[in-house]
Amino acid sequence: MTVIAALITCHNRKAKTIACLERLFEQSLPPETALEVYLVDDGSTDGTSHDVRVTYPAVNIIPGDGSLYWAEGMRLAWKHASKADPDAYLWLNDDTVLYPGALASLLEIAERPAIKPCIVVGSCRDAVTGVRTYGGEILLARHPAQTVALIPDDSKTKRCGTFNGNCVLVTRAAFRALGPLRSFKHSMGDTDYGLRAARLEIPILLAPGYLATCQRNPVEVSWVDPAMPRTRRMHLLLGRKGLPPCDWWRFLWQHAGLRALLYWPKPYLRVLLGR
Repeated sequence: MTVIAALITCHNRKAKTIACLERLFEQSLPPETALEVYLVDDGSTDGTSHDVRVTYPAVNIIPGDGSLYWAEGMRLAWKHASKADPDAYLWLNDDTVLYPGALASLLEIAERPAIKPCIVVGSCRDAVTGVRTYGGEILLARHPAQTVALIPDDSKTKRCGTFNGNCVLVTRAAFRALGPLRSFKHSMGDTDYGLRAARLEIPILLAPGYLATCQRNPVEVSWVDPAMPRTRRMHLLLGRKGLPPCDWWRFLWQHAGLRALLYWPKPYLRVLLGR
């Protein structure tokens, strides 16, 4: 029996979380394949856990206190799931809606005998515009955070340099080599994981076509928006969903070494200068 552990973190997005789970449980799985779902509910107050228990009683719900956010929530889900030593782990954002056959496509690539261990990435697009939103990334230069989106091919896999963590399958062999996500306050954990995999020469493969829909986070409410007042931008930049200084330094030091001394101040100077 092949067991896939799906890891999800949610917070006060009940309708999106239920929609994500609905499409996940509708996936057609290969014979002798089972799905176990580990959902970290990070302090939701909108009744998410109650509705999930009623609608999908097989889901393993892990409570949080609202302080975990994505990275720590996924680390907690992974901690629980790894006790059963499944064959693979599926990272899935709670606002990601899989297309039919998406999980089977990820598994088919992961089970090719010539590419174990490996990580398989699914591309997401906007449900309305069809524009690519999340998926595989390739590095532009030596800066570990300067990446460009990798557009999927309809008929073949592509190699990635790293990835967004919205829809990702990590094989057991890859997990044993890399371990779980490292501790970050919110972001950077997925990019860091991909860069670590690449350093160990673990293949990161982008599955053909688009496998899910997921709306992109709007620029207008993030620190990168130059039209926003500087004080607000700096508040967002220093916050958990921006680039917390300690997390940003650890990420850069791990993947850029001494070049981190040059890279680290740039986003903070950018905001101070209003750029």
